[in-house]
Amino acid sequence: MTTQIMTLTQERIGDNNALQTFIDRAKQLTIPLFPETVQFTDPALKFGAALVSVNTQLDSYGNNRDIYKNESGGYCLHLSKINEIGQQAGLQIIDSRILERKVDDQGRVTYISHQVKWRLKSIDGSIKEGVATGKYDYYNDVATKKPGQVNSRRKHAEALAESNALTRAYNKAIAKLPQSFTLQELSKPFLVPYVLEDRDALISQLPAEDQMAIKKELVRKRLGIAETIYGAPGNKVEEIPATVVPDDEVHSVSSTQPEQESGMSKAERNKITANEYRDSPQEIRTSKILQLVMEKGYRDSGGNAVTAKRLEANSVDAQIAFLEKLLNIEAGL
Repeated sequence: MTTQIMTLTQERIGDNNALQTFIDRAKQLTIPLFPETVQFTDPALKFGAALVSVNTQLDSYGNNRDIYKNESGGYCLHLSKINEIGQQAGLQIIDSRILERKVDDQGRVTYISHQVKWRLKSIDGSIKEGVATGKYDYYNDVATKKPGQVNSRRKHAEALAESNALTRAYNKAIAKLPQSFTLQELSKPFLVPYVLEDRDALISQLPAEDQMAIKKELVRKRLGIAETIYGAPGNKVEEIPATVVPDDEVHSVSSTQPEQESGMSKAERNKITANEYRDSPQEIRTSKILQLVMEKGYRDSGGNAVTAKRLEANSVDAQIAFLEKLLNIEAGL
C-alpha cells in the first residue's frame, strides 16, 4: 500500500479528465484535498501531490500533538498540522497584524482582533488572495470556561487570536479540507495539491539546439558545477546546526511586529519577541515558527517540508534561536 500511495505523489495532472481519474483512485488510499474541477488554461502548469500524515495515537484525554477531540466526539487538526498542509499547498501568509486590542483598568487584555492575509497560486496561473480574522474574548472565556483555562488563555491572548485567524485562513484557502474527522479517516494521509511548473513542457517549445543547451546546464547544476538556472535568488544566510531546517533561501516580507521605542535595534526587538515564546505551549511556539516559514515561502535545500515533528525534535533553546533567526531575516539583518 505504501508503494501505491507514493506512486500518487509522482503523478502530474494537467487536465480535468486526469484529475477525475486521479481523485477516484486517491480516495481509496488517502484523503485527497484536490478540487473536483479547475480551469487548466496554462499548459506549463500542472498539479502535483504531497503527503501529510497524521498521528492517531492518543493520550488519556483523547489528544496528541496532531489532533484533539471536539465536543461532538470527532477529531480536529491542531493548527501546527493545518499549517503543515498549507505549507505543502504553497500557501503564503503575506500579512499578520492585530486590528484591535482592549485592556481593563489594570492593563490586562480583555479583547483582541487579529487579521491575516493569505496568497495561493492557482492552476490557471492566477493568484488567489484572501483575508481572515480571529479573536480572543476574555469575558466570553469567563462565561464558558473553567478558571484555570481562563487564566491560561489570557496569558497567551495574542497568540490565540492569531491562531484563530490562521485556522480560518487555511480553511478558506484550502476549501476541500474538512474540519472534523473520525480516527479511521485520519489513518489515511492527506494528499495535498500544489501547483508546479512543467519545465519539460516549456523546454519542448524551444528550438532543438536551445533544448540541448538547457539540458546540459541542468546536468551541470545537478553535478554541483553550475549555478541554478531555475527559480529566483533569495537571501543567503548561514545554516544553523540544528535539525530544524537550514536557512538557505528565504524571501523577505514586510514586518508584522509592532513598532517599539526608538533606541532599540531591530535585532534586539526580535530577540525579545522570540523569547516571549519560550514559556508558551509547544503548539503555539510551533505554529509561530511554521507561520514565519510560510510567510517567507521557505523550502529547505533537500525539498523536505518543515514540519511540527521536525521542529519539536529540537530543544526549546534551538527553537527560540531559529525563531529569532527567522525574525532577523524578515528584518533584513
